[in-house]
Amino acid sequence: MKKEIPLTYGKITFGTLGKLESAKYWNESNHFPKSPSEWHTFTKNVILSINRFNGYDVFCLNQVHGDTIEKVDGFSNGSDFFEPKEGDGLWSVHKNKILVVRTADCVPVFLYSTKRPFVSILHSGWKGTMLGITEKMIQELLGQGFQLDELVLELGPYIQKQNYEVGEDVANIFEELGKEVCFPKGKGKFLLDVGIAIEKRVKRMFGDNIQIVNEQIEVFQSPQFFSHRAKEEGRNLNFILWES
Repeated sequence: MKKEIPLTYGKITFGTLGKLESAKYWNESNHFPKSPSEWHTFTKNVILSINRFNGYDVFCLNQVHGDTIEKVDGFSNGSDFFEPKEGDGLWSVHKNKILVVRTADCVPVFLYSTKRPFVSILHSGWKGTMLGITEKMIQELLGQGFQLDELVLELGPYIQKQNYEVGEDVANIFEELGKEVCFPKGKGKFLLDVGIAIEKRVKRMFGDNIQIVNEQIEVFQSPQFFSHRAKEEGRNLNFILWES
């Protein structure tokens, strides 16, 4: 999955790299990374294998299923994050900064402005969604003078409800969003759609002015993407940047 959006200030490029793009680097070592610094190196190698990104800076984090979002400024480069900071989101107003989060079943949230330079990438599993990481990013933007009607929020590939079973402890957090989000399966089990949960929470807080895109792309048992529930070790690399 990769999309390019031409805008008045430049071009937004975002997407998800999965099994095909990771194959070369996995085959060389015969295992996936274990530590945050190993994942950083692996991520950078895969992203920069896209020729047009050579020379760009790549940023990723030591993800902890939280709601910390790091700002990438104009002076930052990839080496600043060689020992990745803990967090689950990145944002920047500067060009040629490739922001990356890794997912296996969780939702990658891509966010950008149609009117001025700004991009963000968020990692939102059920914990990050419960903590409101997406709402936190939008609230930050509103505080800086952005308008809701200039923001586009797109959800990348994630595990779909029919394949994501959770127990009552998680279901209790999301049941109030309705059966479209959390469907009772019986015997204390529920089917959860984290992507639609994000949509509903954002609309509840900010209304309908923000554009939300959710193509509901499945990762479970996908030939293209990795899934933790499918007992796969790999991670999907979700990236976004803007270029002038």
